Amino acid sequence: MALAAAVLTANAADRLLIVGEAVWGGWSIDNSVVMLNTAENPDVFKATVNLKQNGSFKFLTTTNWGNLEYRAGDEDVTLAEDVASALVSSEENANDKQFKVSETANYDIVCDLVAKTIVVKKAAYQTNPLNHTALWLIGSATPGGWGISEGTMLSPLADNPTVFTATADLVVGEMKVAVNNQTGYGQTFYLRDTADDTKMVFGGDDNKWNISKAGKYDVKVDVVNMTISIVESGSNGISSTERVVDAATTWYDLSGNKMSARDLRPGCYIQKCGSKTSKIIVK
Repeated sequence: MALAAAVLTANAADRLLIVGEAVWGGWSIDNSVVMLNTAENPDVFKATVNLKQNGSFKFLTTTNWGNLEYRAGDEDVTLAEDVASALVSSEENANDKQFKVSETANYDIVCDLVAKTIVVKKAAYQTNPLNHTALWLIGSATPGGWGISEGTMLSPLADNPTVFTATADLVVGEMKVAVNNQTGYGQTFYLRDTADDTKMVFGGDDNKWNISKAGKYDVKVDVVNMTISIVESGSNGISSTERVVDAATTWYDLSGNKMSARDLRPGCYIQKCGSKTSKIIVK
């Protein structure tokens, strides 16, 4: 069963976000690590993520400070591998004590909010640091539009969790890749490398990928090699990112007014991709 962003239940918080010096985003809530759960077991949250030696971390249940948190209790706790430790809520104990690990590594983290326990153990994958449990496609080309909480989830491959994939119905428009579907636009995004549409940059100018043809696409994001593949589903690799994504794509209405992808509404437009000009209909 694939993991998904949490849903509020009577027994569990609606989310758990990891913050602290131990994780890549530090104390930034926008760049916190999203823990995932399943509809079948919404009280158990999981993440496989890199934790830095002796860096502290804790868990937030909201996207603001001062609300319900889960922490270590009376003293900081260095977690022993594969040994359950108490997960203490801020409602039970006001001490802001946190968790640590004794060795930098990728860890499988399991938080059970009913048993009130946390268990960590080293992950099978240790080749590269893991910073994200999932990624999300957002933008006018995606089913959820610009609503970050409605982003299309890219899930990590089991044998290489630095590569994330999804099959998505995309329309003419633009998109970028979010690292957190629980927070806002203050987070750091994976964005289009202006020198090569098949490459990504992390942060910087807000350059997005433009989808020039509606359809079902297989999207693959590699955060180590900083590459992205956007291929029409079922194309057997014949289509490439360059054929469906074009940084130079521009649109004009029939009066000759230049349009951005987000301005397109149902109707007829002139599309220019490099030296090629064609008439398109947006439904």
